[in-house]
Amino acid sequence: MKIALVDCLGHGSKGRRHSTIDVISVGPRIIAGILESLGIKYEFFLLNEVFKDAEILRGYDVLLASGMAVDLGSMLRLIRLWRGGGIAIAGGPVCVEYEALLKNGYDFVVWGEAEDKLPILLKSIELGDDAVSDVSGIFKVVNGRVVGRLPSKYVDADLIWNYKPSLNVIKNYRGWWGARVYVEVVRGCSNFYRPTLKLASNISCNNCGICRSGDLELRIKCPLGIPPGCGYCSVPHLYGPARSKPIEYVVSEVKDLVKIGVRRIVLSAPDFLDFGRDWLVAPKPLTDPRSPPPNTKAIDELLSKLFDIPEIANQDSYLMIENIKPNLVNDDIARLLGKYLRGTAIGVGLETGDNVLHRSLGRPSSVGEVLKAVKLLCRYGIKPHIYLIHGLPHEDERSVINTVKTIHKLSKLDIEKFTLYRFTPLKGTAFEGFRKPPAAVSSPHTRMLYEIVRKYNTALKSKLIGSVIKAVVVGRRGPYLVAYPLPHGPVTYVRGSSSYLGKVISVRVVKVLSDREILGDIKNG
Repeated sequence: MKIALVDCLGHGSKGRRHSTIDVISVGPRIIAGILESLGIKYEFFLLNEVFKDAEILRGYDVLLASGMAVDLGSMLRLIRLWRGGGIAIAGGPVCVEYEALLKNGYDFVVWGEAEDKLPILLKSIELGDDAVSDVSGIFKVVNGRVVGRLPSKYVDADLIWNYKPSLNVIKNYRGWWGARVYVEVVRGCSNFYRPTLKLASNISCNNCGICRSGDLELRIKCPLGIPPGCGYCSVPHLYGPARSKPIEYVVSEVKDLVKIGVRRIVLSAPDFLDFGRDWLVAPKPLTDPRSPPPNTKAIDELLSKLFDIPEIANQDSYLMIENIKPNLVNDDIARLLGKYLRGTAIGVGLETGDNVLHRSLGRPSSVGEVLKAVKLLCRYGIKPHIYLIHGLPHEDERSVINTVKTIHKLSKLDIEKFTLYRFTPLKGTAFEGFRKPPAAVSSPHTRMLYEIVRKYNTALKSKLIGSVIKAVVVGRRGPYLVAYPLPHGPVTYVRGSSSYLGKVISVRVVKVLSDREILGDIKNG
């Protein structure tokens, strides 16, 4: 059985990666790791490579395509190229679109976590039997009708961490040595709160209190059927409560990555501060985003062992953290993060600066807690990267104005940057059914938000002018070399020969090209 594994993540509707070109995600590496552990041979491709030459898929018996919901358009284009080529299986967060995927040609869709389902499905395909009929979480078409059922429970932690993400696929990515390689340290999220605003289905929270103060096991299901978590996010619904990877597994994976020459490693989690919190409430599931507080002992042990790795200690390679919940940040945790990660960026979700809207989204924090967390992180040398969303349900001019005021307060601190996303109503989330808003520049009040974010981001980049940064060269664009700052920062362009490819250089920043790009000169000596 010959398998083609295609990474569709971040390719959107048009089949090209734009905002995440320097990212190597966890998902496809996990799928490759499952295949390797089962002794199944496969070839790995990026979707844009397939679109350039569809012939490369010829001769394969099975297509495995991994993507997000926003990649649906590209994945439907992929199946049109594959038709007649054999069995096609789709997975990843795009699984929420299982009906569209199946009706357009995919044979199976794997819902959520793959570790418990994919081995059974592949064995069934190999034997030609119908063993998957009784497996929840695998959808297919039978007699023109989509059949399947959602899993009744999430995968046990022991099985999740039984499979080691593949190291072999890393070098398939262009400029892999300078890419941000994500290492999963927490699966799922502890936020099982529900939004309190009126949903598109006309359902409104009845304030029963189960998801905010009930037993941890009871919080998983809402009596009204409202999906868990922030209304715009599918993580708790698809991947369940937070489960932490054993420390020795994380350390082993990072050691393997730095040995092959990976320069930038991101400890990936919906909330890094959930790491080890699940161990404090076991055997109950971690479905409370506020209590217990962060497991500082576990986090300290993890970071200490990672920074004992020679390549990390010598700054040949760098560690970063993906995201944290602001409500879990206190002085102790900010000091601990600053001890190891001073000068690095960490994602902090604000989404909206209007406190009423902020809380009604299902978030476990308040705007005040976001401000407090950012101040604490900055005090200890961390550079928060602030996330915002425009066009949220029930957003109005007042909430946008309040967001602008909050942005203004945050801009006075030593943050990394702001990122403004457009709200997307994902299937399987509480906000499914709401309309996707127009682009931020299309209405007066959201345009104001867009312009102020762009203004502050450009000003933040201007602070870099005259400074010298380290960057790894990953490619060329016209007369310029393209480099990524270490550990993170704006895309950097410098003039130089191709002999610098793959090397770390010192760059003196001379100009801000945009709110995302800077120009520099190579500093010799």
